[in-house]
Amino acid sequence: MAKIDDRPESSLHAAFDRSDVHRGSPDKQLVAWLSELDVGVIEVDAEQRVVRVNGAAERLTGWSIVEARGALLDRVLRLIPAAGTTSGDPDIDVGEMTELFDEGAPAKAAPPLALTPRREPVAPLAPVIIDEGALRTPGAPLGAPEAAAAGRPTSARYTALLERRDGSVIPVLHTIGTLAGRPTRESQRDSRPPPPPPGQIILFRELGAPGPLPIHPAKPRYDALTRLLDRYAIIDRIEEALNDCRANNTPYALCYIDLDRFRLVNATCGHEAGDDLLQWVATRVHEIVGPKDAAGRIGGDEFVLLLADKNEREAERIARDLQICLLEFRFGWAEKTFSIGASIGLVVLTPHFERAVDVLGAADHACRIAKENGRGRLQVYLDDQQMTTSRRSMQWVASLQRHLAEGRLRLYAQGIHPLIKPGAAHTPRGAHFEVLVRQLGEDGRFYSPVGIIQAAEQSGLIHVIDRYVARQAFRLIGALPQHALRRLDTCSINLSGVSLLREGLLDFLVEQLHRAQVPPSKICFEITETAALANLGEVLWFMQELGAMGCRFAIDDFGSGHASYGYLESLPVDYVKIDGMFVRDLKDNSLHRAIVESVHRIGDTLGIKTVAEQVENQEIAELLTSMGIHYAQGWHFDKPQPLVDLCGSLRAQGEPSIPDTSGSPEGR
Repeated sequence: MAKIDDRPESSLHAAFDRSDVHRGSPDKQLVAWLSELDVGVIEVDAEQRVVRVNGAAERLTGWSIVEARGALLDRVLRLIPAAGTTSGDPDIDVGEMTELFDEGAPAKAAPPLALTPRREPVAPLAPVIIDEGALRTPGAPLGAPEAAAAGRPTSARYTALLERRDGSVIPVLHTIGTLAGRPTRESQRDSRPPPPPPGQIILFRELGAPGPLPIHPAKPRYDALTRLLDRYAIIDRIEEALNDCRANNTPYALCYIDLDRFRLVNATCGHEAGDDLLQWVATRVHEIVGPKDAAGRIGGDEFVLLLADKNEREAERIARDLQICLLEFRFGWAEKTFSIGASIGLVVLTPHFERAVDVLGAADHACRIAKENGRGRLQVYLDDQQMTTSRRSMQWVASLQRHLAEGRLRLYAQGIHPLIKPGAAHTPRGAHFEVLVRQLGEDGRFYSPVGIIQAAEQSGLIHVIDRYVARQAFRLIGALPQHALRRLDTCSINLSGVSLLREGLLDFLVEQLHRAQVPPSKICFEITETAALANLGEVLWFMQELGAMGCRFAIDDFGSGHASYGYLESLPVDYVKIDGMFVRDLKDNSLHRAIVESVHRIGDTLGIKTVAEQVENQEIAELLTSMGIHYAQGWHFDKPQPLVDLCGSLRAQGEPSIPDTSGSPEGR
């Protein structure tokens, strides 16, 4: 049986309300009774921010207690007038209060809360008496005989329409009261300051037949805080854009923008600071909106930008300009300063999208991938074939343990080769390679593991693959006879940033090294630049512990992240592997050539060997050699081969004629 702590907070809140009935708290007894009667209760403070809601209010508004707490009331309780209705007396008399509490239930005693009916309610919540007939069909209300013939009561009156979070509209009867502040026993005994200013309490319940009414608020509709279009209005605009795209082939693109550090601002500075930040972001978004474009806020820190007459390249340029604008901004509040970035998902509208919500969902999916890949990124939505491949990868990872047990992830190796200038002295060394993986398909063929690696990273299971690879590699190397082991100089194994943060990784690696009887000096662990910078303290400790045993380390994909040289001096790094994006076009790109030369000079100064990745032809290899780069890796030298085969070739060779220098300082 599940523990109570495993239930969502809204369920806990409901359980709390019911249990309080037996503890004798009059206020909480009332809230619990009202929830049982499907009467919604929302309590707000003096700043009109939600303090608590009961279960009935959660159901009626569509907002959970977790989401509603701290939000402005007019966001959670959206009461709207209906077209074609007539205003009546805004006050609610005692009879209507009795109806609110007692309709459909036995009469109960008057509630013990100190409720003071408002005679001048706040404008957005002003009760408006609406004839029931006007709710059935826009236009003239039904007369009493017609209503009776329809089998509907003629005495019921609606004070407002409630627009729920999903866009549906229901008629409600509501009232507002002032919740008088009450001194606690402690404050009375200790003469403490008086309680804060009184807030308000709103009680409401659904009237008429359950289910949404065929009534929609007037358009356009705007978000109260930012004055951008709200979620339902922006969906309507996307629907119009889809129709235009199908009929006239007009290009449209949708950007889904999610702020990366909004929760940090909210948590440290409060909701007022968060609201101020959202208004500033909305202003920046509004500045780039053209006459045919549309911008909206669809969630707490989520914005949508619909761009008309823009192809993918033009939309991507606009999105990146917005990203840069947000990244360069420094938000200050109460002597605190925050850098604000955004992850953006971009989707180009095409006729194959059936509904606006499908477009919005695609953009949301792309945005989530951008966040998972490191935040502050832009991700273009993948086409159907790529999405299918992505889903298959996720399914593969979902059965990861079974696939690993079946041997469907095989270890491969690719050589890392020294670059020797003509005429230079060279001491031959043993085999130096990086361990890679390949996915064994159902058809018996091997495939690139990129998809499943990404899926494992997104699902938080990449550490399982890392440990599997390390254990299998150690077993193969530990099984080599001594003469074959002497022919091995370095075996490089990749570790992800997620693995580095998992507790127990160091103990696991040490145990596996001892169990397989692998000399630590033969092993080099490759850590990506992004992972090293994100967890500098953990990485330094990890390197020091394994380095003391003789293991070596390489920074992988250098230049793909922050490309900061400063941290190289503080980490015990033996190799820096230059990202292939700078190597592939080295001949034709002067900037990339300057970057590679710079990395090599810094590495030489610090005593770090440089490795160029993705070397694909002799011309690039010669250019790298002339620069002084120490090693190269790529298809120009060899293609990846099964690690079992490489170990077999080491066994097949006789005693080495070269010294084993892997454990010496020169070998490092």
